[in-house]
Amino acid sequence: MKKAILTLAVLCGIGLMAGCVSSRITTIVGGDYDAKMNVTEYYVLPFGQVSLPGKWEKCGYVKSGRQQFFMNQDSVKVAVAFGRTEYFEWNQDGKLKGMDFLSTFYKWESEYFKSNGYEAMIIETDTASQYIIYRIYSETANTYFLVGVKSNGNVSNLSINYTDKWTEEEKISFLKNLYKS
Repeated sequence: MKKAILTLAVLCGIGLMAGCVSSRITTIVGGDYDAKMNVTEYYVLPFGQVSLPGKWEKCGYVKSGRQQFFMNQDSVKVAVAFGRTEYFEWNQDGKLKGMDFLSTFYKWESEYFKSNGYEAMIIETDTASQYIIYRIYSETANTYFLVGVKSNGNVSNLSINYTDKWTEEEKISFLKNLYKS
């Protein structure tokens, strides 16, 4: 553990120096399964981190959406993506913040899915914790999303892909716990 912290500190130092030279933001991506804690950590610093309860394996990555996919032993798939509010084409000026950003995000996302034959519905909105939980579905798809924004402008996009292993309540609870982790 001490070696991991030292390595992270060195990488952060390198990232900070690189940030002084360039306007690009350097990220540090990592994480691993901790058998003692029975948790799989995943982080994209400086944007966010999650602690997935249990053992999860990486099973794919979508570069365009910066989504890392994970699968557990029950074949439940989740996706995790972190970024900034100004990374979205419709918010490059960074004017939309908090719930205004989230409402616009949901409208943008749901319009895209609806144009591709899916249905979309908001399940829960939490203004205090700054997140929206929604569902995108069709006859062959059923994905639950939690998109949240922190006061510093970092965005977390968490989702659970189609599975009949968990109830809707379990999926929603899982997403909330990930967001709060």
